[in-house]
Amino acid sequence: IIERLNSAPSVRGFFIATVDVFNDSIDGLVQRIFRKDNFAVQSVVGPLLQDSGPLGDLSVRLKLLFGLGVLPDDIYHDIEDIIKLKNQLNSDASDYEFTDPNILEPIKKLHLVKKMGMVQLEVSEPDDDIDLEFYQLQLQRQQQIIKSGLSLAIVEICNELGKESPF
Repeated sequence: IIERLNSAPSVRGFFIATVDVFNDSIDGLVQRIFRKDNFAVQSVVGPLLQDSGPLGDLSVRLKLLFGLGVLPDDIYHDIEDIIKLKNQLNSDASDYEFTDPNILEPIKKLHLVKKMGMVQLEVSEPDDDIDLEFYQLQLQRQQQIIKSGLSLAIVEICNELGKESPF
């Protein structure tokens, strides 16, 4: 998971990769819950879970898992918020950094980020007497810290999604 996220060339790519990772994890959980060896169950449930079926969409599967009580409230809302952020980035032509307010504000609201106590989510403006190159270096370091912390939060969410079927 970390490799997939780290190979993303941009913030937009990072969140696209994140949603892909969530999609794979949610698909695995849904398969464990609904795919049974019984042929009758397979013939009824199978078409519902295909891409063209009513449960083929990620957000619908997410709501179903939440409604069944499989997903905790915090995890559900974090995934929803990350999907929203990805969609916003996809509809926006601008390129962002992890330290941009448009990216940083939604990240700060994530439950798992708060729970992990991620530090350095505040970006300070450069002082008048600071060397601009030094400030850029600090900014790059902070972006990497945010990206790494977010990656760990995403791995934690996927660990939660990797649990066995409760049914």
